[in-house]
Amino acid sequence: MSFLYPWVLWLIVPALLLLLLSKEPKFAQIFNPKIIIEAKSMNPSWLPLILVLVIIALARPVINKPLAASKSATPLFIALDFSASMQAQDIKPNRLQKAKDIASKLIERSPSPTSILIFTSNPLIIAPPTTDKEALLQILQSIDEKGILTKGTDFGKLLEFIGKFAGKKNLVILSDGGEFSDPQVLQEYAKQHNITIFSIGVATKEGALIPTKNGYLKYEGKLVISRLNPAFTKLGTYLEPDEAEKVFDLIESRLQKTTTKKQVELYFVPLFVAFLLYIWFATTLFDTIKKLPFFVLLAVTLHAGVVEEFALQKGYKELEMGHYKRALEYLQKSKTFESRFLQGVALCKLGKIRRAIEIFRHLHTTDTNIKAKIYYNLGYCYEKMRKFEDALQSYIHAYQLRQEPKTMQKIEQLVFKKNQKKLLLPFSKQKQVAKRGNNSKNGGKSAGSANVNIAVQSGAAKGGKKQKGGALSKRGETMPMSSKVYELINRGYIDEKRPW
Repeated sequence: MSFLYPWVLWLIVPALLLLLLSKEPKFAQIFNPKIIIEAKSMNPSWLPLILVLVIIALARPVINKPLAASKSATPLFIALDFSASMQAQDIKPNRLQKAKDIASKLIERSPSPTSILIFTSNPLIIAPPTTDKEALLQILQSIDEKGILTKGTDFGKLLEFIGKFAGKKNLVILSDGGEFSDPQVLQEYAKQHNITIFSIGVATKEGALIPTKNGYLKYEGKLVISRLNPAFTKLGTYLEPDEAEKVFDLIESRLQKTTTKKQVELYFVPLFVAFLLYIWFATTLFDTIKKLPFFVLLAVTLHAGVVEEFALQKGYKELEMGHYKRALEYLQKSKTFESRFLQGVALCKLGKIRRAIEIFRHLHTTDTNIKAKIYYNLGYCYEKMRKFEDALQSYIHAYQLRQEPKTMQKIEQLVFKKNQKKLLLPFSKQKQVAKRGNNSKNGGKSAGSANVNIAVQSGAAKGGKKQKGGALSKRGETMPMSSKVYELINRGYIDEKRPW
């Protein structure tokens, strides 16, 4: 135990002196004799003791309680650079393949939920944080760099994307470093958004030419030589490719160093004791309480609790029976968290979507399972309002908190919402359209959701069954993903000034 204001304890000395000097002085009556609680004679020697207890309370006694840090609490984001320069062969077989190999090892060793991103001029999340390592590895191998049209490197947009996730984040970047020169701005942004960066340089200082279909990449008639960017080594904790697995040791050591302690206040203990002593010695309150039916107050409180519990149970039963209006009437009589949650469900079923969303958005809890349910219901409401992007984001949040098949099913449905027109074709025509799509190399441009790639994870997680846009065949072999997957990362590829 310690004190926030230890200097206040020096006031105990004059309080003890008061004890020595207060053997026979007369103390004035404190309470008006007309009040119900009568004053009684009090031994003045108790007053200094009460004063000492008050002084201890003013010194703010606290206990420092260490908070246990969980290794699996912070998600690990693995970002792979898919810019053109990653095709350079100064690291065999090439930089990109080396980055994929390192990412595979990190996924296998990761003790926390892991996410895969690829980035060029734009970032793209391929799999949200998950502990399904087999699915992550299969998704990683299914990425086809031929579907990526952007060829530059933008670390700023990558950090902005990661910064949107709540809480602390560990980010491993596998890259040759691009061409940025000032890491300070990126470091400041990462610090503000609780992002811990680990930079793994997949390139050499000597560099290499960048191969293309027609030879090697040229800029203004000159061959482009790509080297490891020195600024990239200063962006975060830098590691060489063969040191990549040290990331987990560094994360663990940071957890031990940053283990926080929670201060538990104890000032109320001496203060409460002092209050009881004063009431005991200075008044006849305790004698009066013995004569009063104080249990009446307890009964009233219990009655209120019973009424609320009855209303909650009755509302829940009506909800299960499909009587949503009656359920709402009962649930509105209770102010508990559970009743508000069920009110949102009932309103949603009655078609009052906006009111339901308002309730769900104001529900706050630390329980991850309940949070997942809230996000799932929000996604359902947004889907009913045809706000598919908001619905998709809500379902993704729900899946991050609790990985349920029904949530992934919803994500799949929303991801491929714009492909549903194909279902209107006759069955024979659908086969022909699918066949043409599989025979084409790059697929072509098409509109789609920004997070369409998340559906790939579902295909991997369901034992290798073939899904729409999935990454696995019936035998569990990896297949190239649809060109729709790369739509977000391909934005603005025509305007790139230095596409490597």
